[in-house]
Amino acid sequence: MRYRLFVYGTLKSGFSNHIFLKGAKFLGRAQTKKRYPMIVANRPYPYLIDKEGEGERVYGELYEVDLPTLKRIDRLEEYPLYYKRKEIEVECEGRGQKALCYFLNRPVPYRKFKFLKEF
Repeated sequence: MRYRLFVYGTLKSGFSNHIFLKGAKFLGRAQTKKRYPMIVANRPYPYLIDKEGEGERVYGELYEVDLPTLKRIDRLEEYPLYYKRKEIEVECEGRGQKALCYFLNRPVPYRKFKFLKEF
């Protein structure tokens, strides 16, 4: 089975965790269809907060991954404890698509941080 995965932080090409996407098919640069808060809070990586309608339309990359790759990324993201996975709508290459995305799975005072469009 294949899954579409939207990545917005260190899983993107050029970042340290991109190695986890080895063998995945790059589908293109993408943007969330809806707005979400993306923040950097005391860490060298961003958090996406599941508060649809707040924040910005976030830029990232879209990949097609197989189940073993998704499970590796689940372990990296400490899913489902630290991050949750949710299907969202993204635009890629001018087309709307559904993709899985990781959101922080704990409360954080996100409104006190600057919302980012891209990391």
